[in-house]
Amino acid sequence: MNCGLCARRWLFLGGLLLLSGLSKVSAQPVWSGRLDVVPAVESGLDFLHTDGGSGRRYIVESVVGALALFDFDDDGWIDVYLVNGAALPGTELVEPPKNRLYRNNGDWTFTDVTESAGVGDVGYAMGVVASDYDQDGDTDLLVSNYGENVFYINQGDGTFVESTNAVGLACGMRFGAGNAFYDMEGDGDLDLYCASYVDFDFKHHRTRTIAGKVFHVGPNDFPAAKDYVFANNGDGTFSDVTQWAGVGDLRAPGMGVMAADFDRDGDCDVLVANDQRGNYLLANDGTGRLEEQGILWGLAFDRHGKANGNMGLDYADLDGDGELDVLTTTYQDEMPVYYQSLGEGFYSDATNVAQWSTELIAHVSWGIGAVDFDNDGDRDVMIACGHFLDNIEYIDDRTTMKVANYLLANDGRGRFVNVSGSAGSALAVVDSSRGAGFDDLDNDGAVDGVITNFNSHPTLMRNTSGGTHKHLSLELVGTHSNRDALGSFVELEDSLNRKQVQVVCAGRGYESSYGQRLYFGTGDADPRRVVVTWPTGVKESFLPQTPRLTIVEGCGTREP
Repeated sequence: MNCGLCARRWLFLGGLLLLSGLSKVSAQPVWSGRLDVVPAVESGLDFLHTDGGSGRRYIVESVVGALALFDFDDDGWIDVYLVNGAALPGTELVEPPKNRLYRNNGDWTFTDVTESAGVGDVGYAMGVVASDYDQDGDTDLLVSNYGENVFYINQGDGTFVESTNAVGLACGMRFGAGNAFYDMEGDGDLDLYCASYVDFDFKHHRTRTIAGKVFHVGPNDFPAAKDYVFANNGDGTFSDVTQWAGVGDLRAPGMGVMAADFDRDGDCDVLVANDQRGNYLLANDGTGRLEEQGILWGLAFDRHGKANGNMGLDYADLDGDGELDVLTTTYQDEMPVYYQSLGEGFYSDATNVAQWSTELIAHVSWGIGAVDFDNDGDRDVMIACGHFLDNIEYIDDRTTMKVANYLLANDGRGRFVNVSGSAGSALAVVDSSRGAGFDDLDNDGAVDGVITNFNSHPTLMRNTSGGTHKHLSLELVGTHSNRDALGSFVELEDSLNRKQVQVVCAGRGYESSYGQRLYFGTGDADPRRVVVTWPTGVKESFLPQTPRLTIVEGCGTREP
C-alpha cells in the first residue's frame, strides 16, 4: 500500500469535510435581527441633554452623557434615568437643567416622574449607577457630578430621599466619572468604587488653538484625580476607605468602571477605563484591598503598547469559549479594543483577529454593549460614536461631530461583520452619541436600548427580532450573598450542549448602569440548565421552565 497516497487521500477528504463544514457555518445568517427607532419625544421620553456650554469650551463639556436603566418601582418594567449638564460660566438658562426619571408604562410610552420621585438633581452630572445598597428590595441611585456626589435611597413607594451626607458618600468638590457597586470583602454588603477624571476648576480653564481654530483640551492638560472607595458599614452608612483599599495614591483620568471577578479567584476586582493612561485592573486580595495589575493582566494597553483614550467598558464572552472578555471604547484615531481572555486572569488584544470594522478608527467611541440582539446564541457589539468638537473637520476630515453608531454582528465564531447599514432605522440615526444602555424594555425577550445624544434628545431603540429565536431572561436574588447577586457568574446550557456565561454587574458601559437582568439567546435550541456561581462561591443549578425566570439563592440544586 502506498502510505503517501493514503495520507494525501485522507488529507483531501478531510479538506472536503472541512470545507463542507465551513460552508454550512457560513450558510447560517450572521445577522437576523432588526433594531428600529421609536420616536423618543412622542413616546414621552422628552429629555433634552445640554452641556451647559457658552462656547468657551470647558473640559467638563467633553465627557458628559451617562444613563441608568433599572426598575425603580419594582413593577417588572425597566425604567430610564438620564443625567444632564448645568449652566457653565458664561451661560444663562431660564430653567436649570436636571436629571430625569421616566417610568416605563409597558407599551413603549414613558411618564416623567422626576418630581414625584424626587431625583431631579440640577448639578453637573457625569456618571450614574443603580443597585440595592441596603438590601431592602428596591434599587437605590448614585449620581457622580462635577461637584458633589448625590445619593438617593429608594423608599419603595415610588419616591427617593436624597441621603448623600447621611450615609457618608460626600467627598467634596471633584470631577466625577463612572461608578460600580460591588461586594469587596464578601460580607454580603454592597460597597462602592467611584472613579474621578481630572482636577479642574474654572480659574484654570484653558483651550488650544490650531490653525486659528479654538479647541477643547484633553485630560493630559490637567492633573489626574483620585478615585474613591467606600465600604458599606452594614448599618446603612459608608466609610471612606480609599487609602486602606490601596488606591489613594493612584492617579489617572478615570471614566467607565466595572466590578467583577476578572481572575476567577473568588473575589470581586475592579476595572477602570482611563483616558490616555493605562487602564487599571485592581486585583482584590480577598479582604477588599486592591492592587493595580493592569499591565500584568494585559489590560492596560492595546497590542501596540499604547495607552488609549479609554471611555466605556463591557465584559462578555465574544468567542464562545466560556471565558469572559473585556471590551473598551476609545478616542478618535484609535480602535476600540477587544481584550480576549486567555484564562486565569490574562488577556490579549484580539481586535484585528476578530475583524472589527476599521471604520471605527476615525471616530470617538463611548457607550458599548455586548448583547445578543438577534438571540442566535452569540454576542453582538453595539458602539455609540460621536465627537465633542464641533469643528473637528478642520483638523481631521475623516469624521464629524455627528455620526452614525455601529453594530458588529457576531458570526458565531468570534468574528464580526459590520451590519450597521442593514440593521434597522436605529442604526441610521446620525447624532453625537455618548452613553448607551441595553435592556428589554417591552419584556418580549429581545434586548432594546437607549442611547444618549450630546445636546439632543436620546435615541430609543426597539428590537423587533424577539420572536425569531428562543431566549431566556434571568433575574437573580441573593439571600446569603448581596440581594442583587452582584458578582454572580451564570452559565446556561442549551439542548445542543452549547454553553454561555454571563456575570451580574452594577456599573458598565460609558459611566452608566444597565443589565442586571441577564438575557440569553439560544437560537433554535431550548434553554436546558442554568448554573449559578453565587458570590459566596456556592454553585446551584436550576431548570428553566419559562422564558423569564427569577432565581433565588438557596432554592436550586447544589453543584459540587
